[in-house]
Amino acid sequence: MLGALKHILESRKNMLTRFLAIALLQLAQVFGFAVAPQTRNMGSLTREDNVHAPQLYADKLDFIATLVDLPGAKNKKSYWELSYQLYFVPEENYWAAVRRLPRGGSNPDVDYFPGKIVIAEGHRKTRRLATLDERTITLTGFPFKRKVPDPLRTKFAVLITNYAVKIFDAELNTTVTRSGFFITEPFEMTSEDQSQAIARKTIYLNFGVNPNGTLNGSQRVRSGKTRISP
Repeated sequence: MLGALKHILESRKNMLTRFLAIALLQLAQVFGFAVAPQTRNMGSLTREDNVHAPQLYADKLDFIATLVDLPGAKNKKSYWELSYQLYFVPEENYWAAVRRLPRGGSNPDVDYFPGKIVIAEGHRKTRRLATLDERTITLTGFPFKRKVPDPLRTKFAVLITNYAVKIFDAELNTTVTRSGFFITEPFEMTSEDQSQAIARKTIYLNFGVNPNGTLNGSQRVRSGKTRISP
């Protein structure tokens, strides 16, 4: 009975630790980075330490970045420029870094998380922005699973999308820049039951320029037709 009680308390402790860590990092979004898990109801998902789960790692990943809104999209002088790096961070490294975060909030950059493995990186600049398809960059087939050593393929490792964006809206005559990162898991949920996790196959990155010249960013799942960039 004592063993069962200890297990329950440890599970609740892990759940609380995860919830507080994500909440803390989300609050830091205003300082230049963000955490936006693409899974559902992640605040209530109980973290189990070092669960080996190679089945939750896709062989390859796709990357879809979209400039969703731009007031000056049809102005030929407008453009957007994106640099990105997609990293895998082992579970132990990530949570050790989270535990080192000072109380009261912080503003770490991606280098704060040790042991990163580069999955993909690149740079794109485009001036053809009239349609949503033209404002979408889709890159397919980045090798993922084979880049992660098998012992590190645990359920609660993370993927970090580091980015730097520069957008010039000719209608607003405004240049918007931002750099930061988003964090998500290597899996996604098909229901609120965490036993229904499946391998994540696509990483999303979305931006939108508001009429007042401010910038929104998210990692929410998007659907619809996109163009393929060579």
